[in-house]
Amino acid sequence: MGQQSRIRLLPKIGWFSAGFTLIELMVVVVIVAILAALAAPSFADMLRRNRLSAAVSALQVSLSLARSEAVKRGADARVTVAANTVAGVWVNGWTVFVDGTGTANAGVAPTADTTGVTGVTRVEVVSAPSGPISTGQTGTLNYFTYNGVGRLITTTGASANRSFWFFDDTSERHCLVLNVSGRVRTTRVASGASCPTD
Repeated sequence: MGQQSRIRLLPKIGWFSAGFTLIELMVVVVIVAILAALAAPSFADMLRRNRLSAAVSALQVSLSLARSEAVKRGADARVTVAANTVAGVWVNGWTVFVDGTGTANAGVAPTADTTGVTGVTRVEVVSAPSGPISTGQTGTLNYFTYNGVGRLITTTGASANRSFWFFDDTSERHCLVLNVSGRVRTTRVASGASCPTD
């Protein structure tokens, strides 16, 4: 008997020909459901971390841009919350602008550029970070100001270290640490822990 005949005589066995039984299918569904339930919290945490990291990175870029513009123009440059929002509410987004007025526009970004010696020039407008995000900071100042030599200053013109952070509920805090020289670095601390200030 040749090879071709032997193949014909083999019985049809296995799932290729018989298919799944209902019990086998239900076992597979239960296993998949258990694995999905175990993976869901980790996936949610990963999404939250990515969301917070994106917000921190975006603000860090804006702070670096403000410092660069301040040095380039030899004038105060600020980062503050987006126009037509409430001072200190960073989750609505923020704006980088060069401020010739010296007033910081009451802690809210200007709605338009103005001209003259006391003019305002908007450099960048950043939309609100995605997802549920909360913010916190050291001190009560509702904006960041860099002077013409790139130093982080307060309303009186004094230099000061600061920290600012994003978080979501009881998540770890994603911190931006700003020192008087204008340098910005990022770090993370546990939920409820204090972000460093230098």
